[in-house]
Amino acid sequence: MNVLLFAPGLLLLLLQKNGSLYGTMKHLSICAVVQIILGWPFLSTYPVSYIKKAFEFDRVFFYKWTVNWKFLTEEIFVSKSWALLLLCHHLGALILLTRKWWKASIAQRGHAKTTEWMCWTNDKCSAPTTLSPDYVIYTMFVSNFIGIAFARTLHYQFYSWYFCSLPMLHWIATDLTPSLVMACVSLVASISSILGCEYAFNVYPATEMSSIVLQISHALLLLKITYSHVPTIEHYVSKIKHQ
Repeated sequence: MNVLLFAPGLLLLLLQKNGSLYGTMKHLSICAVVQIILGWPFLSTYPVSYIKKAFEFDRVFFYKWTVNWKFLTEEIFVSKSWALLLLCHHLGALILLTRKWWKASIAQRGHAKTTEWMCWTNDKCSAPTTLSPDYVIYTMFVSNFIGIAFARTLHYQFYSWYFCSLPMLHWIATDLTPSLVMACVSLVASISSILGCEYAFNVYPATEMSSIVLQISHALLLLKITYSHVPTIEHYVSKIKHQ
């Protein structure tokens, strides 16, 4: 299920890379066909049960296993209104950051090329662009992290979804040319956030304090992502030059 958290970022990258809806849909259809082939033995026999259990959006999680919301009461944790609130915040964060991604695309490809994403084919569009490695990994990791930050629950094994991306996210979300004071503050915040996540997932059973520490750690990274620059080709080149 967690791979779906990468979907918004992947869709954006495909649109930018292909420069057309046709090219993007062609790549997405390959993913769909593979899933249909692998799931065909189940889709051909019990399609409704298979699809329902494969996604299970109405699942009620066990309160005792949650790592991120232990400071809430169990009544709030299992309520549908809380799940809806988290979903709204998830979508809201994606919409908010879409503006940053849009501006980054304009900086990278120009306004005219950016608006050409929505043409059906690239016959009248520009050639497919080459995206910088920093930009690709940032887009995918942020897309995944937003889903993690507003997840209905995180169990201990879910840490494997994103722990490896935390250092990279903190690194990329740091301004390239900050003042000495801001650089020190950013470094301390990044280290504290990473250690906070590590601490929270190593406390068993989870406590109110460990959940609060985890939420603060997530909030620090969200703030850095919100107020930092989205990496573009220009940022990538300048970083190489400084090295």
